[in-house]
Amino acid sequence: MSESSRVQLKKILVSRYAYLVKRLERGTGSKDGATEALHETWLRLENANVAAPVANADAYILGMANHVAIDQHRSERRHRHEEDVDALLELPDELADPERIVAARLKVETLKGILRGLTPRRRAILLAARVDGQLNREIAERFGISLRLVESELSAAMKYCLEHMHELGDPHAGSRSGPRKF
Repeated sequence: MSESSRVQLKKILVSRYAYLVKRLERGTGSKDGATEALHETWLRLENANVAAPVANADAYILGMANHVAIDQHRSERRHRHEEDVDALLELPDELADPERIVAARLKVETLKGILRGLTPRRRAILLAARVDGQLNREIAERFGISLRLVESELSAAMKYCLEHMHELGDPHAGSRSGPRKF
C-alpha cells in the first residue's frame, strides 16, 4: 500500500472513529471489543500491503477491523479455555476420600472375581465391548463368529455379572450404562 493510501486510511479512521466503533460494536457485542479491534487495525494499517487504491475506505477499514476482532475472539477463547482447565485442575477431588477409594478398589476386585467365572470367550467379548469400546461387528470379525452370537454372548455375560454383583449386595447391580457403540 502506498504511503499516501495509508495516511488517507488513518485519517478516515480517526475522523470516522465514532461511526466505525458503532458499526463494529454490533459484530463484537461490546464497545470495548470494537475499540480494541480499531486500535489493532490502526497498527496493522502501518504494514498493510495493497497495490490498488482503496475505493471504499469505510468498507476496507471495517473489513480489516472485523478480521482483527475475529482473531482477538479466537485468542481470548483459547486463553479462557486454558484458564478454565487450570482452574479445574486446582479443585480438590471431593470423591477421592479414602473410604470411597477403598470401596471402589474392593468393587473392582469383586468384579474381577466374577469375570473369572465366565468362559474365556464370553469374558473376552465382554471386555472388548465394555472396556475397549469395540463395535459388535468388530468383535464378530475378531472371533470369527456371527454378529448374533456376539450379541447373545454379550447379553449372557452382562446378565451373569449383574446377577453375581446383586448377590454380593451391590446396590447399583441393575445398572447397564457404559460406553457402547453399536
